[in-house]
Amino acid sequence: MNEASDGLAIEGSFIVKEEQKPYSASEEAVQIIHAPPGTPIPQDMEEAYRNVEDSMGLMDTPTYWHIPRSGGTTMKLIMSMCMGRVVACEQGAGHQLDEQLELLNKPFGNFANVDTSTPLGLQRAAELGLIPSRMVDVVLTPHVRDATKLFDGNHKGRLFALFRDPIQRVVSLYYFLRMPDQETSIGLNIKDMSLEDFAADVSENWMVRSLTNTMSGPLDDRHLNVAKEILRRKFLIGLLEQKTESLRRIQAYFGWNLPSRVSQTCKNNMYYFEPQSRNDHDPVKEGSKEYEILASRNKFDIALYEYAKGLFEEQKRLIA
Repeated sequence: MNEASDGLAIEGSFIVKEEQKPYSASEEAVQIIHAPPGTPIPQDMEEAYRNVEDSMGLMDTPTYWHIPRSGGTTMKLIMSMCMGRVVACEQGAGHQLDEQLELLNKPFGNFANVDTSTPLGLQRAAELGLIPSRMVDVVLTPHVRDATKLFDGNHKGRLFALFRDPIQRVVSLYYFLRMPDQETSIGLNIKDMSLEDFAADVSENWMVRSLTNTMSGPLDDRHLNVAKEILRRKFLIGLLEQKTESLRRIQAYFGWNLPSRVSQTCKNNMYYFEPQSRNDHDPVKEGSKEYEILASRNKFDIALYEYAKGLFEEQKRLIA
C-alpha cells in the first residue's frame, strides 16, 4: 500500500479512505491481562476449532463470528461478491424443506441453502453434512457454540471476527432496530423505547454470554476468563477501528486474494464507501446517563473488548 496526500491510501491503482488513525505497531509493550494459567475452555470449542497458531489444514473451514453491528454484513459481501467465496449464512433461510445441499446463485454471491444464523439452521446444516461436503469456503454465524456441531475429527473450524467497542455496538443496534424496515424477535417494540430504556432492558454482555453459553443468570470473572482464553487460543482478532489492517491480516491468514482490479474495486467500495446496514446517529457521550447504564451492564464485554485489542497487537507477529 502506498501513501497519498489528504489522508488517503492507494491500494492497487484505486484510492480509498483510511481510518482516521492508520495502524502502526505500538512502540511500547501492550499491557494485557491474560486469563489465569490453566483456564479451561469448553470441550466443544476445544474439539471443533483449531488454535489460531496451528498450521492451516486443507480441511479447515474459516468460521466468522458475526457479532451484531460490528461490520459482519459488509464482511459477508466482501467475501461473497469481491473474493468469490461460497458462504453459509442467513442467505440460506427459507430452504428448510430442501432434502439435500444445493448452491444458491444470487446477485451478490453464491451461498449454501442452509441458514447458519440460527441454532436450528446450524443443526440442519450439520445433519446435511455441510462441512464434510466441502461446498462452502466460509461459515458466518453469531452462534459459534452451536456451530461446533458442524465439525468433526477430520474437519475443523478456524475462527475469526471483527470486534467493536461494546457501547458503540449497542447504540448502533438500538438505532438499527428502529429503522422502518427492521423487525425484532425479542418481544419489545424498540421504536417506542428510549435509548436509556433499551440499555437497561435489552443488551447485557452479549459476547461473554455467547462464548460461555451463559445466556441467562449472573456472570463473574470466571466467565470473563473463559471468554478471554477462547479468544487467545481460537480467534484471529480483527478490530473495526483498524479495519484496513484487520482485513489485510484476514486475507493473509487464509490466503484470500483479490484476483482482479474489479475485485479490488468491489472491496474498496464495500469496505470504505458503501458499508452495509449503516445507520448514522449521534454518539453517546461519556458521562451521560445512557453511557453509564451501558457501561455498567456491559462491563464484562468491555473488559473482553480491551483484551481483544491487546491480542490484536500480540497477533501482529503471526502475519508479516
